[in-house]
Parts: sequence; structure tokens; C-alpha cells
Amino acid sequence: MEILKIINEYASKEGKAFIVIGGHALNAHGISRTTGDLDLMVARSDCAFWENFLSSLGYTIFQKTSAFIQSKAPSIAAWSIDLMLVDESTMSKALHEAIMYNHGGPVVPTASVSHLLAMKLHALKSNAPHRTQKDLGDLLELIKIKGLPPESREFRQLCLKYANLDVYERIIILNKKQ
Repeated sequence: MEILKIINEYASKEGKAFIVIGGHALNAHGISRTTGDLDLMVARSDCAFWENFLSSLGYTIFQKTSAFIQSKAPSIAAWSIDLMLVDESTMSKALHEAIMYNHGGPVVPTASVSHLLAMKLHALKSNAPHRTQKDLGDLLELIKIKGLPPESREFRQLCLKYANLDVYERIIILNKKQ
């Protein structure tokens, strides 16, 4: 993936860290997911660096919150890039647990199954209708990979930490239907 090669080279040169998340990270763990963008986790303190870098590549920032930056690619053939902004502690933990994965050229830090689980649970908490089915399916695949029974105390605790009891109960019902 050429854009990831460019990102990796520039971020390495400037001493900035990133982690591949989203659909490309799911693919790295054997979960087949088509995606039309590249999602990266970066430190919130490096926000200006990433905005300037994306701009220098011709990307246009079209939405920015305290947690996310979404950008539009300079051409229809390019990947859009979305950034998830996290604090230094979260970034450090995620980097420590990340796997190194070859995304068609560069070998870069890619989110661990545990961190993808946490992100999916957090996304499900928001209950966004356009994401729920996709995120629930991804989550069920991730807990299989992790070997974590949905009815386990450990999984229930994860749901309560990153989502809520409603999300946990939906997952239990959905898992029983499969």
C-alpha cells in the first residue's frame, strides 16, 4: 500500500508513531473486511503534525473533533485517511501490544485483537445504526480469535468497561442465534 509506505517513512523520519486500526487491522488478524479508507491511531498531542502532513499530501480535513480527524483523499483513486486521536498513555499501551504487520509493503504497527475489541465495544456503545451490524459482526469474529467466550466474566467486564450492559446483552443474544 503506497500511501502507508509514504506515511511510515515520513512519520519515522519525524519520530511520530501511528498504529493501523479499522478494516486493515481486521484484515491483518484474518477477518475479511473490505474498506475504502485507512484508519490510524495517533497521539492527540501530534494532531498538528498529522494535519499538516495530510495537507501536504493534498488531503482535505472535512471533520475534526477531540477524538477524530476525517480527511478526503486528493483523488478518487486514493484512500481517504481517518485519524483516531488518543492520549499518550493509550498510545503507549496500544503500541506495546501492537503487532507488526506487512500491509503490502511496509511492516507497521497494527492494532492488537484486544485493542480492536475495545474499539468495537466503544463504537457499539454509540449505537449508530449505520455501523451496528458491521461492528457486531467484527466483534463476534474478534472474540473467536481471542478465544473469549461471550458468556465469560472477562468478556462481560470488557463490555462494562468499554460499552455497557445493553451492548453485552445484544452480543449474547446475537451469539446464541449463530
